[in-house]
Amino acid sequence: MRRERIEEDQAFFAERLARRPAGARRSLARARALAPHVGVDLDAWRARPQSVVTVVGSKGKGTAAAFASATLCAAGLRVGTLSSPGLRSNRERIRVDGRAISRADYVRLVREVSTALDLVAGRLPDGGYLSPSGLFTLAALRHFAERGCDAIVAEAGMGGASDEVSLLSPAVVALTAVLEEHIGVLGASVAEIATEKAGVVTDATRALVTGPQPHPAADAAIDAAVRGHRCERHRVDGGDPWPPGGLRAGPGRPATPSPPPGLGGLSARVGVLAALHLLGVRGVAAPGADVLAAVLSGVRLPGRLSHHRRGEQRWIVDCATNPTALTVALEHADASIGPPTAVLTFIPHHRDGGPLLAALRGRPVVRVPGGRSSGRPGEGAVMRLDRVDLDALGPRVLAAGPVYFAGEVLALLGVDCETSFEVPPVPRPRS
Repeated sequence: MRRERIEEDQAFFAERLARRPAGARRSLARARALAPHVGVDLDAWRARPQSVVTVVGSKGKGTAAAFASATLCAAGLRVGTLSSPGLRSNRERIRVDGRAISRADYVRLVREVSTALDLVAGRLPDGGYLSPSGLFTLAALRHFAERGCDAIVAEAGMGGASDEVSLLSPAVVALTAVLEEHIGVLGASVAEIATEKAGVVTDATRALVTGPQPHPAADAAIDAAVRGHRCERHRVDGGDPWPPGGLRAGPGRPATPSPPPGLGGLSARVGVLAALHLLGVRGVAAPGADVLAAVLSGVRLPGRLSHHRRGEQRWIVDCATNPTALTVALEHADASIGPPTAVLTFIPHHRDGGPLLAALRGRPVVRVPGGRSSGRPGEGAVMRLDRVDLDALGPRVLAAGPVYFAGEVLALLGVDCETSFEVPPVPRPRS
């Protein structure tokens, strides 16, 4: 089974598809004006900063969001998670307590939001377009309110201040590593990109949790945001206890869960610590050691150095799109399953494949054929996985490439991407 197609959500991509070619830019004003028409009270959300963790950064946001959500659920809260993009379905963008919204609820939600947009589009502020991520954000906020979520973890799409998650007012912000990606789009330098991402911090923000920053300029920009809003900055690194609090195995106690491999371990630490800070702001006790260990050990991160079986083959799937991430993925594969007999990858037509192929030099690379984007809203470039003889890849396969490539591989392998963690029966706290 390949990626799930739901025609209704293509309406979320329509304004971008129609207006961006003419030079229009995404419009937060349109999203803000649309909110009440789709049943979203942004003022009410902004009045509850203690209910919001916002996740920004260049890489590792999804990992941080999953671990933050799992930690909050372990404390007994009902948690809504907004993430981007989905792997096998756009339904994965909207989760409650670790589970993606059902297909029936998703179709109903998307239809209602799309219908409202059709009715009022002509009365919304002009001069820009409603971004797909903005419409998914509004749809998610409505769903979270309907489901009575106590807290939400909102992952930004690409930016920060320019992303619709900035319409919220978070008590805690989790900021993963800021890289050179999107120079010329989010800013002219790493410092400008870091400023843009830290733009989700508000005067209501109490804590900013960050991982190590590869660029000093990003660190300086983040510190400036902290000073400007008088919140506290908390740094984590690979030497911090995992999970925070240093759980230890003992008689009748589950073993301490291992952090995710590769670069994901740092993002997981950022997410857990951000959640613990939100619990502190709410005055809710941190989850017990046993419960937290059980929940975190069950967090699933398909496409992030995830391991799978296809018959006798052992596969690792990773959304690695830069030389550093590819190097980490190769090192992880070598250490865990042995040197890959094939590195299956897809390099989009618009991307310079030179640096990526240099990182793979000396490895048995199998490139998936493809071409330019199909033009279908929300889809990446054309990929022809059906032209690859998977049986000929050998016993150990590393599949590494863009998110939509990883999603197709995971669908081909039949991997469940709808459940990111299981929620134990924990009494819900009063807060």
